[in-house]
Amino acid sequence: MNTPHPKPQYRLRRSNERGFEDFGWTDNWMTFSFANYRDPAWNNFGPLRVMVENHIQPHSGFPSHPHRDVEIVTYVAAGTLTHGDSFGHRAGVTAGEMQLISAGSRGMIHSEENLHDEVEHNYQMWLIPERPGTAFAYHQLKYSPEERQGRFRLYVSPDGREGSMPINTDAFIYAGLFSKGDKVQYSLETGRGAWLQMVRGKMRVGEDLLLDQGDGVGITHAERLDLTVEADSEVLLFDLRMNVDLLWR
Repeated sequence: MNTPHPKPQYRLRRSNERGFEDFGWTDNWMTFSFANYRDPAWNNFGPLRVMVENHIQPHSGFPSHPHRDVEIVTYVAAGTLTHGDSFGHRAGVTAGEMQLISAGSRGMIHSEENLHDEVEHNYQMWLIPERPGTAFAYHQLKYSPEERQGRFRLYVSPDGREGSMPINTDAFIYAGLFSKGDKVQYSLETGRGAWLQMVRGKMRVGEDLLLDQGDGVGITHAERLDLTVEADSEVLLFDLRMNVDLLWR
């Protein structure tokens, strides 16, 4: 007798239900508990501990501040984010580019600024390292719109496969651009979950769940994601091992 597969489970986070702070020079839209925003129902999804969408006004930014024991992933959707850190890196991260910083167990100090005349728009995610004692590492990776169109392009993986950036977490992170009418499938292995985040556009998950700009959803107990694009879209996809040890948050 065949054992029926469990029904996929969804944790839906609508854009307007996220935490929000407006500092004037930037806004923070927080999917999970972060800084002064606390919601015990939304602390993490597997190793994905922080997701903040913000828009940094021209000639503004975050001054130097420390981090340790965290994997920091930043995806720039518009404008340029200028990064500087205590290890001597200074770089501009531009639209369609992703940056990965392993802060390391000894920590690092960095700044994030918009030095330009247009508003900068990014998503920043923090992931929990799967072990203590990690070392600092810095990476950034960009694909052209043509290289991202109609597909999820792999930016981050545990082993650096396909030229992706290596992370100290069992996580595969993708970004893609899609046109209205595109149909996309993505397979998930047992014990893994997916988080979909709509940077812009509109996408249907399965037959019933419609995601709009700013919406996100965590999906578990699914063998495959069946996605239908309802409007031109830019989407982040996280493929995560869900039984992560949360000690290192």
